[in-house]
Amino acid sequence: MRLATTRSCSGVRALVRSGRAVVGAIGPLIGFALAPAALAAQDYAFSPRVQWEARADALFGSPTSGQLGAGVNIPAGYYVRLGASVAAGGAQHAGRTSATARADLVTRYLLDPFRELRWGPYAGAGLSVRRDDAHWRGYLLAIAGIEGPVRGGWRTAVEIGLGGGFRAGIVLRRARTNGR
Repeated sequence: MRLATTRSCSGVRALVRSGRAVVGAIGPLIGFALAPAALAAQDYAFSPRVQWEARADALFGSPTSGQLGAGVNIPAGYYVRLGASVAAGGAQHAGRTSATARADLVTRYLLDPFRELRWGPYAGAGLSVRRDDAHWRGYLLAIAGIEGPVRGGWRTAVEIGLGGGFRAGIVLRRARTNGR
């Protein structure tokens, strides 16, 4: 590698390496300087962070049941919500009625998390456990739904899914002030 001595206008002497070496040393610094950085004003927090819900579901399978439940979900990014819910109700199976229970863990992907449209579709997947006829069973869960406009501080959603049979439900979620 060849070094050369240069003199600046102020009279200071400096050693200058070849042009490739200088660009190789300065290039990453320029890249870091131009890279986007998160600013405090760009940080977006949904309010309230914890979103409560009440739900009524009809589950069609073996056995068919109706359940009332409650749940909670939190944001896991702009577009994703993590939720957990529990529900209980009655089932009709082989001519007799019995008690049923269910717990769901669901990840929902929202297509309109910032409430730019009146109706906001979503889809999700998760796990469900159900107790019917004194047996606990686990299922994979897939859901699709649409949330409507805010009324009285609550947002109504209609949801369908598959997980141990077909399910359909009405969900009331506490409305967030700055998104879904």
